[in-house]
This record gives sequence, C-alpha cells and structure tokens, in this order.
Amino acid sequence: MLAEPALGACALAAIAVVALVLVAEAGLLVGVVLPAGSLVLGLGVLAGTGAVSVPLTALSVTVATVLGAALGHRLSLHRSDGGLPTAGGVVSRRLPAPARRLIDRTTAPWREAIGRRPVWAAATAQFVVGARTLAPRLAATAGVPVATMLRGTAPAALVWSSALVTSGAFAGAALPLVRDVVTAAGILLVGVSGGWLLLLRRARSRANRPARP
Repeated sequence: MLAEPALGACALAAIAVVALVLVAEAGLLVGVVLPAGSLVLGLGVLAGTGAVSVPLTALSVTVATVLGAALGHRLSLHRSDGGLPTAGGVVSRRLPAPARRLIDRTTAPWREAIGRRPVWAAATAQFVVGARTLAPRLAATAGVPVATMLRGTAPAALVWSSALVTSGAFAGAALPLVRDVVTAAGILLVGVSGGWLLLLRRARSRANRPARP
C-alpha cells in the first residue's frame, strides 16, 4: 500500500528534475550538451509503468521546454555580445573546435530562415539537438519578438514531447512482457543445452567402451 504513493512521489520528483534540465537546455548555453531528449524518453518509460500519467508527463515537458525558450530569448537580449554564440563569439571561442563546428552547422540554416519564416524556423529548431539551445538566441539577435518565436516553439514542443513520452511509455509498458520472454528463452536455452550435453556425454561413453570379442 505504501509502495504506490512512494513510486508516484518519485515519478513526480523525476518530472521536476527533467523539467529543470529542459529549462536549462534552452535557457542556458550549457544546454547544448544536456541529454534532454534521452531524459524525456526515460520519463516516458516511467509513465509506461503507470507511475504517472502520460498526458501529465508530456504537458510538463512541453511547458518546461517553452519556458526554457522564453528564458533563453530574454537572457540573450541583455547580453553585451547580443547573446549569439557564433564561432567567432566570445563564448564559443572558449569551446572546443568540434563544438564550434557543431554550432556553425546548426545555426547556419536557422540564420537563413529566421528572417523569412521565424515561426517555421522556431518550430523546426525544436527537433534538432543543439538548435533548441541556440534558436532563442538567434531569434533575439534577429529582432524576432518572443511571442512570435513561441508561436512556432510551443506547438512543436508539444509534438516533440508527446512523441518521446509516448514512445517511452510503449517501451515501459512492454518491459514486463520482454522480461517474461527473456526468462522463458533463458529456461529453454538451459534445458536445450543440458539435454545436448547429456546426449554428448552418453555418445562419448559409448565410444570409449571396449569392443566385445
């Protein structure tokens, strides 16, 4: 009786922790290296066990993602370098060369699209690792209002979070079945191996018997 409330409390705590990571992913430059997608998928697995509802998990992930994007946009407006972490920027010069190349590759298409179709660009960035961190800063630098950016970010975040959480939930729900199948396969393998070894031992025993005159 006490296990279910404890499990529910742990699930809510996990959602809170992942929500903070998602806010940091879009709100802070360190978000480039945060494993946000994997954590959301893990929440889905947890939801698949019944510890917390799938809709609540997806909604929490969506809200945290949108808040992180808004935070990143706002912070970028107050940065002395415009908040744009390009390869020649002050911040990115402290990054390793592979990270700078990743930033350049990620931001290049978004830079081209932000002026023409900012809503579409914001929505697309939600599905690209690294772009979720850099997109709000690029939008702020390009003069795109936060409300315009969120018109693309919010629905895309809902689709992104729902897809990951649902996929994880299906995987989590299938865990007991996978466990039973693996257990049955292990028992079958042990039985077959034991029978084979027994037959092999008998065959060797017959081969070693002296021939009768």
